[in-house]
Amino acid sequence: MHKYIVAAVVVCLPVAGLAGQGQMAQLGVTEAGLQAQIERATRQTGDGLAIPLLGQKQIAAARALTEPLQIALMRELGAAAKAILMAPAFQAAHDAFIAKEFTAVNHGIQVRTSEQLAMASGGSKAAASEFEAKMKRDIGALYVDMVKTMKLPDLKVMFDVSVKDWEKDAANVKRGDRAKYAKLVQRAQALEPLSVSDPEKFRRGVAVLLSAQNDGPDTEEALYGGAASAQKEAEQLAWNEHNLRGNLKRVLSQAVAEAASVDFAAQTTMKSGSRVFVNPAYEKKSLTWKAMFRAGKGPAMAGVEIARAWLKEL
Repeated sequence: MHKYIVAAVVVCLPVAGLAGQGQMAQLGVTEAGLQAQIERATRQTGDGLAIPLLGQKQIAAARALTEPLQIALMRELGAAAKAILMAPAFQAAHDAFIAKEFTAVNHGIQVRTSEQLAMASGGSKAAASEFEAKMKRDIGALYVDMVKTMKLPDLKVMFDVSVKDWEKDAANVKRGDRAKYAKLVQRAQALEPLSVSDPEKFRRGVAVLLSAQNDGPDTEEALYGGAASAQKEAEQLAWNEHNLRGNLKRVLSQAVAEAASVDFAAQTTMKSGSRVFVNPAYEKKSLTWKAMFRAGKGPAMAGVEIARAWLKEL
């Protein structure tokens, strides 16, 4: 998602602005049009191209301006983009978008990813225990989702096959965990009649037994409570990744951090119909770096000033 915020806030900063201010009215840019383009740029999914805020003729007209006027345009767009992106209504609409597209919800909870727990588990028994518990809980959540979506006849077939396997393991005198499988068989025998009398209870019971088989939560309360917690954490992690303010922070911070390394005197040339840098290393630079190069030193540095001030408010 942050790639598209780059498009809206960084890439097009030097060539757009708010209608009715300075040169912007002469370029034919309206506030409504600017907001519509920013909405498109910030609410895309998957990999895509940055959307410019102006048409080709407007871009050419903006680039023909003197540097002082381009700097003025930069500042106008900065004010316009900030007003649009920071508006409560815009942010609420963005939250609704990411909730639909990414199941992203802000529950206001602190969540550590499995990767973070795995890294921490190497130096702490408590962290290792937390990581193991989370893994078992998350595996249990997968069983919850699986039995929820399976057709009942298919679930019954899978259940019957599992019971036969458990009976074999319970009868295997070479197994040290025979008692676990004997208990699973006992619980399965009590559960089986519910496939007819109470299919929903049967579904939930099957999920519990599958979880117990893998040493996960072995009661309905623990399994489904854990699954609910896992879902809430997943929603929070998605929100942490896609929320507007967080992505703005990342984008603006990147612009500030990379500004000093931009070679505004870099040479370019035409190659296979495209303009490329003479120095091939520059072709590997980020979109933000290249956007500042295209803007020119004066406008780009004005944009960096905007970014620094904006970051203080995020």
